[in-house]
Amino acid sequence: MNSSLYDKEIEFPSDKRRHMKICFDKAVGADANTEGYLRNKELQNQKFISYKQLKRIKNFFDNFKGNEKELPFILNGGVEIKNWVDNELRRMRDYIKMTKTNKMNTGMQNQFLDPHEKKDFTNVRASQKHLKTTEKYDVAVTESLKRINEIMSKL
Repeated sequence: MNSSLYDKEIEFPSDKRRHMKICFDKAVGADANTEGYLRNKELQNQKFISYKQLKRIKNFFDNFKGNEKELPFILNGGVEIKNWVDNELRRMRDYIKMTKTNKMNTGMQNQFLDPHEKKDFTNVRASQKHLKTTEKYDVAVTESLKRINEIMSKL
């Protein structure tokens, strides 16, 4: 379902861009090696933000183990951006889900399943055929193995 969102972009509101600038100014002592520094500088001037970027921001906040006063948390926008990203992702995903549900309710086939075709097994290359173990090896090796097995069974 989310794969249909990968090429989507949404508007990054001006108040959120301003908030990113404020957070950048609050992060005294941060340098280019501080996590979130480059992302913050990039987001300050972006009018649109991609679904992939939203997911990266959400991933940062989901995996962040520190407190809200640490520089990486502040540089990534703090609680305001965390909540905004969560809401936007939920809204985007709910829109796709509702669209597919509505299509199903009007009689279309299950929209949650991707259309696909089964592989045609009537025209299989020789390399894809299953061979018996004895057919995988040279005839001389196979004959030797059979002879060894006969001798072993007699013992």
